[in-house]
Amino acid sequence: MLLLVVGIIGNSFTSTAVASTTPSLYVNPSSYVAASLGETVPIEVDVYLYNINLTGYQFQLSFNATLLQCLNASVGRLFQALPNVISTVTKDNVNGIISISANIQTGGNPVSGFGPLLSVFFIATYSTSYPQQAACPLQISNDTLYGTGTPPQILVHNVANGSYQAPIVPPQLSLTMSTSSAYNGKYYFENRITVNGSLTGNGYPILNGLVALEIRDPRNYLVVARTLPTSSLPVNCPLQITALTPCDSGGSPQSSFQVGSSELYFDLMIRNPSSSSMIARVTENPYDSSNDSLGVLSQQVLIPAASTYEVLSQGMPLQTPPYYIPAASANATVYASVWTDLLENGGVPISTESMAKFTITGTAQGTPVYTSLPTQGTYKADPILQWAYSNTGTYAINVATTFMGKNATQSKQILIKLCADINGDGKVGLSDLTLLAKAYGSTPASPNWNANADINGDGRVSLSDLNLLAKNYGKGLV
Repeated sequence: MLLLVVGIIGNSFTSTAVASTTPSLYVNPSSYVAASLGETVPIEVDVYLYNINLTGYQFQLSFNATLLQCLNASVGRLFQALPNVISTVTKDNVNGIISISANIQTGGNPVSGFGPLLSVFFIATYSTSYPQQAACPLQISNDTLYGTGTPPQILVHNVANGSYQAPIVPPQLSLTMSTSSAYNGKYYFENRITVNGSLTGNGYPILNGLVALEIRDPRNYLVVARTLPTSSLPVNCPLQITALTPCDSGGSPQSSFQVGSSELYFDLMIRNPSSSSMIARVTENPYDSSNDSLGVLSQQVLIPAASTYEVLSQGMPLQTPPYYIPAASANATVYASVWTDLLENGGVPISTESMAKFTITGTAQGTPVYTSLPTQGTYKADPILQWAYSNTGTYAINVATTFMGKNATQSKQILIKLCADINGDGKVGLSDLTLLAKAYGSTPASPNWNANADINGDGRVSLSDLNLLAKNYGKGLV
């Protein structure tokens, strides 16, 4: 029977552990997910015997002959090496049935314990297009286990069937990316910049995907590094961040940091469950309580095989920009990501993002920004970028993803300016106020129109623009 369902499951090969005083006959592994067409699929039918002797057996293993074809079937190791064993194994690739019988002849010793009675090598002969799945049971039937005695005792036993899932052809990926700003297409420092998009495979939303986001300033400094999920579903990743802890330079946990006298450090524990070491790019991206990115720490590390590896970040000085006002403590957040490399070097995410809280003292960062989970199959981030001297200009935004061995990227550039810097000299002062006054009350059809004086981008120079200029007056003058 061919079963088609919607979804995606990662590759797996797991065995079934049986613990019972009743003899058991079971398929091992209990479930198998093929990764590619033509893949060899090893399957066993095992027996578990608790202080019970076995002298013979017979059963059939059925499979879907569309999804699988049997390459080879043989008596399992438990009986294979015994003398005085008569066995018969037949395979029927038309109807999808493997039949086996084996008996210890007179004078042979019975067996106990556990082990394989049938060893089979299939080949994956059918694949589906994402997100469809094709699966079938691996079912034991017509089964009899024989014990000792004359005639041999028939053993009552349990049966556990298995399952097989056909490979899924990697989809054609489509990764979109767009940006929106607070002021109708105008991007200013200290205002939220929303970066969002969708990830689909063959036109279907991918719900267990990860999208890496980079934003670089005009000096090519990395100012945002995030890994964004496309839903709340779990994602199987090559690496896992098992712990993220704000700390001091020696790695000791530290929960509070003082502006002007402290440096931020972060201690990560990264687990690599595979049998091969991996080179990875680790980033930490802290934000203040108003979701203002404080910058990015980044380093390349070698994560040893089958280990949990500790990574201590470099230090990030906490400076006091001229527009910050000393105030009470404020909550802050750090996000840690693990990629294969930086996105401009072809990197993609290989771990879900981890998050930790800490406190910054000595600054007033405003009201925290909370972003709800995006629609399934989409991603979203709302960073706010700090203004500082010499960083006005074009920012590069890059996103990248990998799914089932396929990669996709998108990039764009946006111009970010100091809000109310009408003349573009990197400061907000009397000259900007003069320009706004000359354009006050104008629209694009007016002879005194100045698009830069329309600070909020609503198509009119009005009181709201004057209020924005007043709020930012003096920035860059100190």
